[in-house]
Amino acid sequence: MRMTKRREKSLRWLAGIVLCLMMSVIPVFHVQAAGRQVYDDAGLFSEADIAEITEAADDAEEVTGWDLILLTVNDSSVVSTQNYAEEKFNEYTENDNGIAFVLDMNARMFYIATAGEAYEYVGDARLNELLDDATAYAGDGDYCQAMIAMLEDTESFYQEGKPDNLSVYDADQGIYRDVSDSSMRVLDLKDILLAVVVGVAVCAGFCLFITGKYRLKFGRYHYNAREHATVDLHRNEDHFVRQYVTRRKIPKDPPKNGGGGNTSTVHQGAGGRTFGGGGRGF
Repeated sequence: MRMTKRREKSLRWLAGIVLCLMMSVIPVFHVQAAGRQVYDDAGLFSEADIAEITEAADDAEEVTGWDLILLTVNDSSVVSTQNYAEEKFNEYTENDNGIAFVLDMNARMFYIATAGEAYEYVGDARLNELLDDATAYAGDGDYCQAMIAMLEDTESFYQEGKPDNLSVYDADQGIYRDVSDSSMRVLDLKDILLAVVVGVAVCAGFCLFITGKYRLKFGRYHYNAREHATVDLHRNEDHFVRQYVTRRKIPKDPPKNGGGGNTSTVHQGAGGRTFGGGGRGF
């Protein structure tokens, strides 16, 4: 009986210790598994750097609602930094909207892959601004601030909204499509039915008003055209003098805004997804 109580007491102590260990470990796994954004395969960042970048990414994701991932790589087998960025975006994200920021140390370049509505907010001109800030910090060897600067710029661009008269250029097909009105509200069935009912009511009211004003009797009122109408005929002649012909070449599918700073260039990238983006060496 005494041995049983000791054993029971020992088991309780052991269970308590195991429970405490589990309680201390579980939050760590939860933090690491939930919303990981930084993949430092090149080993450029300290733990403090990763924490700082992750905090900036969390802030930007909260504002935009996008998936934002930041990757470093230093691998000669990576032939295309663009493909690497797009493939990792498909692998590590679940949202259709987002950005992959890649720092390729082997190629000495940054590449930014934009997906979904991200390429409408971060078009060609804004991509250049992101790369300006990133390469400025990278030139001084401050890769951590380079990543943070791109995240902060992305958040600012989202808050500014899409550029006016935005056109998306499909590089694969060589055509432009205007998306400046993409935020326009689409009528649903309820709106359409309401519009029809209101239209019919207004039309019926107008007809009744005219009928009452002129006191028309349906089926019995006839307008006497012979008594109230007159005809006045004039002879008119046109003489041909000369003709002018002007010819000009119309470019195929020109951008509605003339291109420039309000264009976002896209292509069919990894996994068949439409990506925008661009890169720059440093």
